[in-house]
Amino acid sequence: MSEFRYSFDNFDEPEPVSNRPETIWGVVISCLIMSWICVSSRLYVRLSVRAFGWDDLCVLLYLLMVTAGSIAICVAVTYGLGKHFLILEVWQTRGFLKTFYVGNATYVTGTALIKEALLLQYLRVFDRGVFVHRLLIVLIVFTALWGIAYSFLAWVPCFPVHDFWDNGGGPNCYAYGSQYAGPFIATFQSHAAINMVLDTIVLIIPLPLFFKDGATTCSRIRLVGLLSMGIFVLVFAVWRLVTIIEHQVATWPTRDPTWYGPISIVLAVLEIDAASICASVPIFWPVLSKLDWGKIFVTQEVNITRETRYMEDDEDRLTRDTTHSRTGSEADLGGDGSRKGMRGKGMYYQDSYVLSQVDPLRTSVERVHATARSDKAKGSSKKWIKI
Repeated sequence: MSEFRYSFDNFDEPEPVSNRPETIWGVVISCLIMSWICVSSRLYVRLSVRAFGWDDLCVLLYLLMVTAGSIAICVAVTYGLGKHFLILEVWQTRGFLKTFYVGNATYVTGTALIKEALLLQYLRVFDRGVFVHRLLIVLIVFTALWGIAYSFLAWVPCFPVHDFWDNGGGPNCYAYGSQYAGPFIATFQSHAAINMVLDTIVLIIPLPLFFKDGATTCSRIRLVGLLSMGIFVLVFAVWRLVTIIEHQVATWPTRDPTWYGPISIVLAVLEIDAASICASVPIFWPVLSKLDWGKIFVTQEVNITRETRYMEDDEDRLTRDTTHSRTGSEADLGGDGSRKGMRGKGMYYQDSYVLSQVDPLRTSVERVHATARSDKAKGSSKKWIKI
């Protein structure tokens, strides 16, 4: 028998903004689109440089989870999400419980996956043997165990699972499906609290890179951007925990999950999608920032000078200085095609472009000097640009 109390006492409460269908759909759909753009861009960059790793696999699995969860939340609105639970018809109640089951389970799994992706991404940055590297391994293991444990509780809240929505719970339900207030509330609050602590740890881990010797201005700017986005994730996580505690997981002053639940659901969407953006932007932004969008359709004359040192016995057949001048997108920046075969797998990860996608916070910078002259002149003078 359920311990929860249902009543009409809260029917005179004003409708929160978060309960309106346009708010729920607007937040969920826009966040999902942003998440897809950022994650897809990240995966494209990693695949293009053949640097796909375990962190990318976690992000890919996260994207599948958050997509299924977002669809479930949008459908839940048609089953009464945002309205009072007691005015729902039987078919609406069952439909809401089904969509809530999917949305909650995908959120629990998705939060673990996106944290694993960030921790594995940090693992590429810090050298082996240092304290932070060892700490990351511990956190990766702990987050994996935390995610597996709570994901099982979310995906299997009852035996059999369909009792969760067919009977609204029962004697064989526990944790997320429990009919007793104590374990039900404790499950949600403990997950939200641990989630907030992990978000805080993930946020402060890269701070030593900011003060690392040899850190460039570019790497510091990227780090500041990463931390700024991480703060938003942490704010949403804390705010969500506050709403869960305030209404005791939609059970106080009366149990009304469709009325008190939307604010926590909206914050969960904002938190997890902001985390995916935080994990993806540092990977694809260096590539995007190198594109000169204002000059895509302007022909450029590029002069590149390469100076090479040779042995004395090669002087009779090679020159010391070589100058190439090509126009526009036809400029050959790669040198002789026969040299491509010399690039082995070991040298591949020494390439500065590849390294910038694998480790966007690296401190080493390869400098290349070139001069470019635009065909588009102001007045009668020609404009020279030094890169």
